[in-house]
Amino acid sequence: MGDKKELILSLGSNFDQENSISEAKTKLRDMFGEEIMFSESIWTNPIGIESDKFLNCLVFTHTSHKLEYIMKAMKHIERICGNRKRARTKNIVKMDIDILKYGGQTLHEKDWSRDYIVRLMEKCPF
Repeated sequence: MGDKKELILSLGSNFDQENSISEAKTKLRDMFGEEIMFSESIWTNPIGIESDKFLNCLVFTHTSHKLEYIMKAMKHIERICGNRKRARTKNIVKMDIDILKYGGQTLHEKDWSRDYIVRLMEKCPF
């Protein structure tokens, strides 16, 4: 597997928000163990869609898994949390997990400038 890389994830849900975020956190704790930390959760207005507010938080951990594995695992957790393509066509996002950083790689460049990401990164105690 190799060296451990820093991993930063963004979680968001606009449907049954508290339960969806809680379920995703449980699955992520199961996957990454005690090395995982979560930011506070904050409510945000939707970006680019018409829907209820989103509940968002950030996840900080380390992993020795390859990026491809992490991507597949995050899609799997989204599905376990009830995320479905059909629901997304109706602007229902049960769970969205974006990989913001993997080791030295920054992903989802546009997300880094979003107000809620900046605020959560500033408030994060770790």
